[in-house]
Amino acid sequence: MKSIQSQPLIEIGIIIAGLLDEVDEQATSLAVQSTRNFLLNHFPDFEFDLFIVRRPELVDANVVQPSVLLQRAVEERDFRHWDYSFVLTSADLDRYYAAHCSAALSRPLDAAVISFSLIDPVAVGESMDETLRVQRVAYRLSRLMLHSLSHLSGLGPSDDPTNLMSHPADAKDLDAMETLAASQVEQQRLSFTEVADQRLEEISGHRLSGPAFAMRAGWINRREIIEAIVAARPWQFPRRLSGLTLASVSTVAVLLMTAEAWDLALSESWLCIVLLTTAAWLLTTGYVIVRQQLLVRHGRRPSEQSIVTAASAIGIVVGGMVVTWLWLCFLGLTVSSSLFGSSLIASWAASSDLSPNDVTVLLKMKMSLFSASIGLLIGALGASFESQHYFRHIIFVDEEV
Repeated sequence: MKSIQSQPLIEIGIIIAGLLDEVDEQATSLAVQSTRNFLLNHFPDFEFDLFIVRRPELVDANVVQPSVLLQRAVEERDFRHWDYSFVLTSADLDRYYAAHCSAALSRPLDAAVISFSLIDPVAVGESMDETLRVQRVAYRLSRLMLHSLSHLSGLGPSDDPTNLMSHPADAKDLDAMETLAASQVEQQRLSFTEVADQRLEEISGHRLSGPAFAMRAGWINRREIIEAIVAARPWQFPRRLSGLTLASVSTVAVLLMTAEAWDLALSESWLCIVLLTTAAWLLTTGYVIVRQQLLVRHGRRPSEQSIVTAASAIGIVVGGMVVTWLWLCFLGLTVSSSLFGSSLIASWAASSDLSPNDVTVLLKMKMSLFSASIGLLIGALGASFESQHYFRHIIFVDEEV
């Protein structure tokens, strides 16, 4: 529980995963202090506590999956009641979006993973004395921490290379990132105000039942949940999740070429098609969430933060499934309108006693909805073959730096 004090408190946990060398140890201490000073100077109405926790057992390889460390960050965040959680590691981060990855940021989890491997000048062939090297690594680390914190607070990207929200092409670009615009400071201040408020579990105690607590927490944090869903870009699911897309498109193609499928689809009522569509969205979402273990387990009573995380994950998956379904509908309608004539469709839908004149765009739309729903259900099975690390990365990591 947050202590009562004169200024709102923001608590940031810093987890050191694995072992660091002497340079990185010194740089971490300097970066934490620099980050806190920056925050105090720009947001004097708040108090900032930054905690360092060491977890040497978390990393024992040269390359790690960000999704694994993000999971541990969330567990520590919830256990210790932090507002944000950062994981620092000397290992390389596996990347999926960019050519390199110094940090993986997750708004749904209010967490970030940052690697020392690409921000150390020695790693890219530069030579300098140890004192300057420590200072350079510390400054770059503090820029990544401030960029991550601003991103988690809802700030958008900037084209100004001196702005903390610019997207650095390499480690040297971090050296120029030092400012926030006045509008960005105000936006982040408003976000900090919401974060520093007393949490729902601290206000309500045990007076709210589980479902009532979840609904209340979701409603209070609805803006944060929506922003997390948008940041995950679920409209890119069809491109990123190739297993789901390939299985879905293959199913739609087979159905469109099958007379029995046309006969079944056109003989159903619109109510049945709507119910099938709704069931497809719900079943695929539920199956993918359970199969990929997207919901982080918590204690016996969930916290407000855990409800936000769960709601964001569910919303991202629902959004991705709906977008995929819409693309499948478009594909089905385009193919059926381009390749199949009215006479052929009428002959395939024998049980409906249709004449060629009865075959309209509306009936082709019915077939498109039917095939898209079945395709989505089959596609969910294809998604289950995606690597769990990759799937969790797609869901939770909304920016690689």
